[in-house]
Amino acid sequence: MIPFAQYVQGLASNDELLSLEGPFDVPPPVIAAEALRANGPALRYERTDGADLTSGAFSGPDQLQRRESAPWSRLALGLGLDPEASFVAVLETITQLGPTDDRPEPTADRQAAARTVDGIRQLALPRDADDVWPALTLGVASVATAAGTHWAPVHGAVIGDDTLRVRTPTALSSLLDGGTISVALGVPPATVTAAYLLAVRDRIEVPIQACGVAERVPLVPTNGGLVPSATEVVIEATVDDRNPDSRSDRREAWEYGTESTSMALSIERILATEEPVLPFSPLERPLSDDLQLTGLVTAATLYDRVDDYWGISPVEWVQVPAAAELGICVVATNVLYAGFEWQLANILFAFSSLFDTVVVVDDDVSPRDLGRVLGDIWLKAHPSRDWIFSEPSAPMADRPRYRRDGETGSRLYVNAAWDPRWEDAYIAPRVAFERSFPASVRDDARRLWETRHGGPDDGVRDDA
Repeated sequence: MIPFAQYVQGLASNDELLSLEGPFDVPPPVIAAEALRANGPALRYERTDGADLTSGAFSGPDQLQRRESAPWSRLALGLGLDPEASFVAVLETITQLGPTDDRPEPTADRQAAARTVDGIRQLALPRDADDVWPALTLGVASVATAAGTHWAPVHGAVIGDDTLRVRTPTALSSLLDGGTISVALGVPPATVTAAYLLAVRDRIEVPIQACGVAERVPLVPTNGGLVPSATEVVIEATVDDRNPDSRSDRREAWEYGTESTSMALSIERILATEEPVLPFSPLERPLSDDLQLTGLVTAATLYDRVDDYWGISPVEWVQVPAAAELGICVVATNVLYAGFEWQLANILFAFSSLFDTVVVVDDDVSPRDLGRVLGDIWLKAHPSRDWIFSEPSAPMADRPRYRRDGETGSRLYVNAAWDPRWEDAYIAPRVAFERSFPASVRDDARRLWETRHGGPDDGVRDDA
């Protein structure tokens, strides 16, 4: 388990973090959105008038350009993996945080947030240029029942020093027997990932004592149940109103995959570390943290569903890229038989409403290279033969930004994998460095590379 503050330090050590000193003339969410648009590093906002903030901690660059780090590298570090861990290793680690057949024994540790904060305004949570109220994002709501403690993602707005208006999955709201809830901010990355996973899987009713995250994250009791001991800020509150009149127009990305509800909370107590650092996400912006987390936990869920579905594991990886705004799902697989792609696409459609397009590519395509995926569509999939639309009465996907009219639409799968019925002679050679240039050009390119980078083993790739 890696505490959030330690995780931020790890990002700095890995050259994935840039620190900025306040005061800031431009609101941090505006700076964060511009950094995401430019594929920049995570940002830490050092302030003297509130808690330090961090944006982009769970995000990453878009995949249309090859870069040294992948969009999931930062979260891999937070989950205790090597930043260069494979994409499938990240998906499998995320899956292990969720419901498990074993009931792990939770561990306890000292509460890191030990000082009391008089009012939540002292934290100076960020406010976008268009927002009236400071926003609370990337939080984890905790509710205790007789079955255990339940976690879910939560976001909302600060209405007053002792009042919050938040949104959580409806499934969590229905568990609120006693009306007491805790909101944890700045939690270990494994915790917020587990909360997103439970929401996307619609498994909020499963207590965290029956999830893999319980054996990875030490816990402490609060009025709203167990929260991670290494939480930066703990807000203990009671529910004032389960149906407040007003609600924010902005949504976190997980809300497109599960029903959410608003609540008004009355703050009872705020505990914080001596120098808290809190993550935030610029909502409704491309490549934002909440969008990246939702895409990764959805991909982990789908990969877990199709893995071993046929008794073997032909699927190499499944991805819902944040760069595609969740309207597309890409799956790399070995094609077992004619029609396998159609069956696989329909299974993926059945398990998620966050996309209306499935692209099937060969199993040797790298998950780091979305550009190669687009290339395979152009090279292998003919619009009249390999682009298969459903009847125009399919349920509309929840997330694609290009469809807002509420009407039904078609679903599409693109078969960009080689047909197993084809003979090898009909399959075009792969476009690669060694096949695309004469020997003299390749020799010159290698010589220049070795001169610039100091040796033949520093990364000359056939497909570079």
